[in-house]
Amino acid sequence: MAESVGIGKTGKNGLLFNSRYGPRLILGGLVTSAALPEITWPDQKEIGCPEGCFICQENCPVRAIDKIGKVNRLACAKYSQKTPLFSYLMKTKTFDPADVPMLNHVTGVDDHAMYTCIKCVSTCPYTA
Repeated sequence: MAESVGIGKTGKNGLLFNSRYGPRLILGGLVTSAALPEITWPDQKEIGCPEGCFICQENCPVRAIDKIGKVNRLACAKYSQKTPLFSYLMKTKTFDPADVPMLNHVTGVDDHAMYTCIKCVSTCPYTA
């Protein structure tokens, strides 16, 4: 959606990349029935990540981003997301080991997850 309205392009790390803010944008939305003024398209055309830049790939601790920008999302999520539920169950050992695959999937969709790795964002030199 962000690409189609000109806010940015999908970067090499799979995140939205904007020429001014780099990968440091978070999109939000609002559903309303209020009358709003017409929205205009951004003036500039986003070009995405610079061709020769591989800083996010080189700094990924699990090498989840390859040189063409394909992201191994499972490797990234397993490394970078921890849920309070998963941590609690691991510490107390109050779960069946057969439930670990299910708990890993909960980690990927739990809205209370703690993201412990943002190397691909924090090392990107393209920011205002």
